[in-house]
Amino acid sequence: LCLQFGIARFLLPLSERRDVISPQDHSVLFQNAQELLRLTEDVLEMMIQEEGDRFGSSVGRIFLRKMSAIISGYRRYCSGLKKADCLLVEKTRNSAFMRIITEPPVPRRRPDLTTFVHKPLEHFRDLLKLLQTIQNNTPPKDDDYPAISRVVQEFQTAYRDITVESGLMEPEVEGRPLLSLQDLESRLVFTRCKPFVLSSPGRQWIFGGDLSRVEGRSVRSFWALLFTDLLLFAKVSRDRVLFVTEEPLSLLTVSQALFSIRKKATEFRLMVSSTPGGTDRPATGVTCGHLPDLPLSRTPRKGPRRRTVALRAPTPELKAVWQNLIQRQIIYLNTGRGGTPASSPLDS
Repeated sequence: LCLQFGIARFLLPLSERRDVISPQDHSVLFQNAQELLRLTEDVLEMMIQEEGDRFGSSVGRIFLRKMSAIISGYRRYCSGLKKADCLLVEKTRNSAFMRIITEPPVPRRRPDLTTFVHKPLEHFRDLLKLLQTIQNNTPPKDDDYPAISRVVQEFQTAYRDITVESGLMEPEVEGRPLLSLQDLESRLVFTRCKPFVLSSPGRQWIFGGDLSRVEGRSVRSFWALLFTDLLLFAKVSRDRVLFVTEEPLSLLTVSQALFSIRKKATEFRLMVSSTPGGTDRPATGVTCGHLPDLPLSRTPRKGPRRRTVALRAPTPELKAVWQNLIQRQIIYLNTGRGGTPASSPLDS
């Protein structure tokens, strides 16, 4: 549904507006999203036609027949995701472009443009998670077991290749893919901060990738994880244990996000207040997180303590990915469109 909505709401209307986005840029932004939707529909149609009353009993064999096309399609899309994010940063400075993607407003439970652009990577991760679950619940003697096992193995390899090569969602060290909050939580070790429950109701994992914290002349490297309400910094061991050495950063405490840092193409800064309470919502006119810099126009409580968190991405392209996702999530949290877990780790 998200792909169908995004194609109808963004891809097709923008394809007719060459005065706003060229055919070349349109291809960079949306890539082969329509092909991925067709592949999904093909698999569903094959399952319906083949199964009848035994729906779900030959999932492995069906996916095995479409496996090469599916992996090739997602590999092609994900390999261009960073370029799409760079273009999105550039295009959202264009007022005509912004009017098209924000008017009429996107319904609450439908993806905005940033979410739609990143949806195929999320969909591939969810698909792998679902196939693993089917494999775990298929008896080894079942006729479909050899097929589902091979599909899971090939999908795991492809997902790791795609994400590690792009610097998206997976740390470089070898191991089973990290696909869910539970996967992450099982590997968390808290060393210098108070432990907390990661898999709280309402919290979703949005993105993971390398980031460095810049403190004066000191630069410390982390694998950072962006969730719906916080940014978590971890060190990854050889056996994929995630050591949390820093307190998580609540996105509700971010009063300003600066992504245009002179002569520092890979750096951005988050201005953080001591408490999220007693603040106003973002100024009107700030929409969907699509701005080069994000002034939230807060009115903090008297005498707030403020600090600057300076961050550095490995490349300008990965900075663009972080920019789009962080800005979107901060805006959503502060306008009430994004879900926030009932209990924040900073409140525990």
